[in-house]
Amino acid sequence: MVYLAVLAALTLVPTLAILLLRVNGAIAFMGLCLGSVMVTYVSSDVNGILTSFSASKNTLTTSQWAQMGLLVIPFLLTILFTRGNVHGSKRFTNFLPALATGLLFTLLTVPLLAANVQRHIHKLSVWHQLDSLQTAVILGGAVFSLAFLLLTHRKSHGDEAKHGKH
Repeated sequence: MVYLAVLAALTLVPTLAILLLRVNGAIAFMGLCLGSVMVTYVSSDVNGILTSFSASKNTLTTSQWAQMGLLVIPFLLTILFTRGNVHGSKRFTNFLPALATGLLFTLLTVPLLAANVQRHIHKLSVWHQLDSLQTAVILGGAVFSLAFLLLTHRKSHGDEAKHGKH
C-alpha cells in the first residue's frame, strides 16, 4: 500500500504543481524530456566527476543521485521560471499536457529509485498498466504539448495591430 502511495505521489505531485502554479504543461513536458536526454547522454560523465570528488566509494548511490538530479533539475527550473504563465481558458486545456508530464515523470523516475523500492513498485498492477502505456504516454504527451504550444502561442491579427505590425 505504501508503494502505491509512492507511485501515486510521483504522478500527482508534478501534475498538480503544473496545474496549481499555472505552469505551461507543454514546456514542463519538454523540460522533462530534456532531463531524460541528459540522463542518457551526460550522466556517466557527471557521475565520474562526482565520484572523483566524493569520499564515499558507493558509486551506485552516487550514480542514482546524479541521474535523478539530471532528470529533475530541468523540470524544476521549468516550473520555477514559467509559473503563472497559463491564464483563462488555457488552464483547462493545460490539463492533458500536465497529466502526460506527471505520468512521464513517474515512468522516468521509478527506474532511478533504490532497487528495493523498484521491486515493490514493479509488483503493483498499476505499474504494469502504466508501463504498458509508456508509448501512449510519450506520444500523447508530445502531441498534446505541441498542440497546446501551437494553439496558445499564435498571435491573432489584433495582437499584431497593437504592436504596430501590418
